[in-house]
Amino acid sequence: MRAFLAIMAIVLFANSAVCADADSKRLDEESLRGYMAGEYDLIGRKADSTATYSGHVTLQDVNGVLQVTRMIEGKADKCVARFDTVAGDDKIPVLRIHFHFDGKEYDPTYRWQSDPDNYPRFTGYVYLPGTKSPGLEALFPIHR
Repeated sequence: MRAFLAIMAIVLFANSAVCADADSKRLDEESLRGYMAGEYDLIGRKADSTATYSGHVTLQDVNGVLQVTRMIEGKADKCVARFDTVAGDDKIPVLRIHFHFDGKEYDPTYRWQSDPDNYPRFTGYVYLPGTKSPGLEALFPIHR
């Protein structure tokens, strides 16, 4: 009977730890969406090119989803961002977005950090399938 109770206690503890971890992840993503929501200036370099571009990006928390609106060269593209981590010991958190630009599909991966005023700043590689040299983008918060 003691063994049964011990096993049940372990199973219940493990289950509550998994649930707490999932709840923690939801809260983390919720706070990150609120922290990242805002308007940004964008500066970029196209993949496999030295051509640069600039534009405007808006991030909005809409019903628990981080909605992205990119305005580049007078053209708007709406997409959704998702939180992820890159492999390694540190499990570095990143933001992934899939968008269209110049009739092509891109898959950028952004790393973020807080600037000295505690605003988020994003930098990332912009991947195009089959590219030899990824593009680069940096997003800077607009303070209003």
